[in-house]
Amino acid sequence: MKLIQTILGLLCAFALMVILLITSVEAVTYWTPGYYEKEYRKYNVLENVRMEMDDLLDVTSEMMAYLRGQREDLHVPTVVNGQPREFFSQREIAHMEDVRGLFLGAIAIRQGCLILIMASLAILLYTRADLKRLLPRTLCAGTLLFFALLAVLAAVIASDFSRYFIVFHHIFFDNDLWMLDPRTDLLINIVPEPFFMDTAARIAITYGASVLAVFLASLVCIFRTSKKRLLSLFLCLSLSAGLFVQPAYAAPAWPNGPSIMAEGGILIDGNSGAILYGKNIHEQYFPASITKILTALIIIENCSLDEVVTFSHNAVYNVEVNSSNANLEEGDRLTVLDCLYAMMLKSANEAANALAEHAASSTEAFSAMMNAKAFSLGCTDSHFSNPSGLNNPDHYTSAHDMALIAQAAFQNETFAQIVSTLYYDLPPTKRNREGLRIYPGHQMIKKNSPNYYAGAVGGKTGYTTLAGNTLVTCAQRGGMRLITVVLNGHQTHYSDTRAMLNFGFRNFRPLDIADYDSTYTSIENDLTVAGLPTTDLSILRIQEDRQITLPNNAEFSDTTSSISYELPPGAPEHAAAWISYDYGGHLVGSTYLLVGQKEPEAALSLAEVPLMESPDLPSEEPAGSGVPAEANAEESPIPAFHIPPRILAVFWILLATAAVAVAGYAFLYWFQNQRKRESANQRLRYQRRQQRLQDIGVSNDEFQHLLEQKRAKPTLLGGGRRRPGKRYKRY
Repeated sequence: MKLIQTILGLLCAFALMVILLITSVEAVTYWTPGYYEKEYRKYNVLENVRMEMDDLLDVTSEMMAYLRGQREDLHVPTVVNGQPREFFSQREIAHMEDVRGLFLGAIAIRQGCLILIMASLAILLYTRADLKRLLPRTLCAGTLLFFALLAVLAAVIASDFSRYFIVFHHIFFDNDLWMLDPRTDLLINIVPEPFFMDTAARIAITYGASVLAVFLASLVCIFRTSKKRLLSLFLCLSLSAGLFVQPAYAAPAWPNGPSIMAEGGILIDGNSGAILYGKNIHEQYFPASITKILTALIIIENCSLDEVVTFSHNAVYNVEVNSSNANLEEGDRLTVLDCLYAMMLKSANEAANALAEHAASSTEAFSAMMNAKAFSLGCTDSHFSNPSGLNNPDHYTSAHDMALIAQAAFQNETFAQIVSTLYYDLPPTKRNREGLRIYPGHQMIKKNSPNYYAGAVGGKTGYTTLAGNTLVTCAQRGGMRLITVVLNGHQTHYSDTRAMLNFGFRNFRPLDIADYDSTYTSIENDLTVAGLPTTDLSILRIQEDRQITLPNNAEFSDTTSSISYELPPGAPEHAAAWISYDYGGHLVGSTYLLVGQKEPEAALSLAEVPLMESPDLPSEEPAGSGVPAEANAEESPIPAFHIPPRILAVFWILLATAAVAVAGYAFLYWFQNQRKRESANQRLRYQRRQQRLQDIGVSNDEFQHLLEQKRAKPTLLGGGRRRPGKRYKRY
C-alpha cells in the first residue's frame, strides 16, 4: 500500500509540474499587461509591418483569442502601410491552425492533470495516507525526477536539433507550412527571433520561480516534520544549491543566415567591416549600374563639386539604346555636383561618361583609375571597363568587392548625402528648357513605396539583361550601419535585401572595442613595439570609435584577438600594431594600438578599414531557418562595469525566487493574521450581542428559540399558496 501511495504522490508532483509549465506560458503571453506593446516598440516591429500600434495590438488580441479558442477564424481586417486588408494570408491561417491545436491541447492537458491530482488525492485520503509527510517528500522527489527527465530529453534533442525539430512538427502539425517565409508573411515580423527569445526567457523564469517555490515549501515541510532536523537542514541546503549549479556555457553559435533568391549576396557591418552573411561572395557577376558607386567615389575624391563638366558627343551617344539617361545633349554644361545627382539618382549613363572624361580625359583612362582604386580598397575579384556599368565582357565584380567599395563610399559624407536625396532639380539644358526634377531609383528610401525600409540611408540600383537585378543598400538603426549587395537577382532584389537587413538588425549588436579591451594597454616590459623606442610608450591605448560586431547573446570575452606589427595601408600616424578579433572563425572587427600622447582624432574613413572576411560564412538556409525573429536595432549604452547576461540571468532568477518565497511567506502570514482577526471579531460580535440581549431582557436561549420559529415559518408567494415540489430560498 505504501508503494501505491508513493506512486500516487509522484503522479501528483509530475502533474503539478506540467500545470505550472502551461500556466507559466499563459501568464507571460496573456496575463502580462502591456507586454506586447513594449516588445513591439523594442524590436521596431511597427516599422517592419508598416502598421500603427493600435492596429497591431488589435491583430495581436484577435490572434491570441483565436489560439485560446475564443474565436473560430483568423479573418482579421486591418490597415497595413495605409491600405485596408486582411492581416493573415491563407498560408499564415493554415500555420496558425496548427499552433492553435498546440495551445488547446496544452489547456486540455492541464485540465487532465488537475483531474489526475484530485483523483490521486481522493485515493490517498481513502487509503488514510499520511499526507502531511507523504506529499512534501514526493513533491521534492518528483520535481528532481521531472527535471532530470527534461535534461535527458534536452540532451537528446541537442544531439540533432534539426532532425527532432522536423519530427516535432510532423507529429503536431498537419501540414508543411510550419516554416513561414520572411519575405511574404507578416506574421513572422510581429514575432521576431529576439521577441520570441524574450518570451521564452520570461516563461522559463516564471516556471523556474514557481517550481522552486513549491520545492522550497516542500523542503520546509519536510524539515518541520523531521526528527533529525540538522540532517534535514543540511539536505535542504544541498538540494537548493544543486538547483543553481549552472553548466558551462559555450559561446553562442553564429546565427544562420536568411534565404535569398539572388545568385550572389553579402551583408556587412559598415562600421566594423565584419561579414555577417554571404552567398557566393567571390563569384564574379556583371554589376550593371551599381558600378556608378565607384565612379562617384573617385569623382568626389578627385574633383571639386563646382567644376563645370561639358558633355561631349562620345559621352552622350556612346551608350546603349534605351539605357538610363537624364535627357542631356552634346554641349550641355553642368557642375560636377549636378552630374553626380544625375548619375546616382537618375542613373544617367551620359553623366557617368561625362564625369569620367572630365576627370581623366577619356572613359578608358578613367577605367584605369577605377581599377587602381578598387585594388587599393582590397578588391581581388573585379575588373572595370567603363564608368557606367553597361554590358562588357571585361566588366565584372563580386559581392565581396562591391561591399568594399560601398563601405568606403558610404563613409564619404558627400556621397551619403547624394544617395539619400529624395529629389533634385537639374538646371535648364538644351532638351530640358525649364530644368528637370529627378528622383532616386532606389525604392527602399521612399516612404510611399511598398519596398520602403525604415532606416535605409540610400544606395544604387542596377539592371541589364546580362547582369539581372543588382542592388547596393545601406541602412542604419541606432549605432549599427549595415550594407548589403545583391548580384544577379531575379526581381527579388528588394526582398533579398530586406531579408538580409532584418537578419543583421535582429541578430547582431556592435560593441566599442575601447570600452572592453584593455589587454594591450598594459604592455610595459617590451623595450620596443613595432620598432618604436620605450620613450614613445608613455601612453599606450586602443584606438577609439572602433567596433566589433557580435551575435546578440555573445560577449566580448567570447572573442579571441591577435596582434600584428605589420600595419595595413591607411594606418593612423601613431599606430604601433594592428589588432583583429575573431569569434568562432568569423573576423568581427579590428583596431589599432596607438602610442604617444592622446590627441583629438578625426573619424577614420571606412575606406581605411579592411573588410573582415570570414573563412566560414553562414551559407544559404531554407526559408525561415534563421528567423523568427526583429532584433533590437536601438543602440544600447555600454555600462562602465559590464556584467555578462548569463550572470545577470542567474542573479534575476535568484532574486525572483527570493521574491516569490518572501511573497509566499508574507501571504501565509497575512492569511493567518486575517483568520485570527476574523475569529477575534466574531467573538467580539457574540459578546456584544449577548450584552444587547441582556439590555432588552431576553436570554440567549429565548433568542435562539425565536430564530428557530422564524426559520420554520414558510415563505408565502402568490397569495400564500406554495407550489408543490419547488423549494424556496429563505431570506
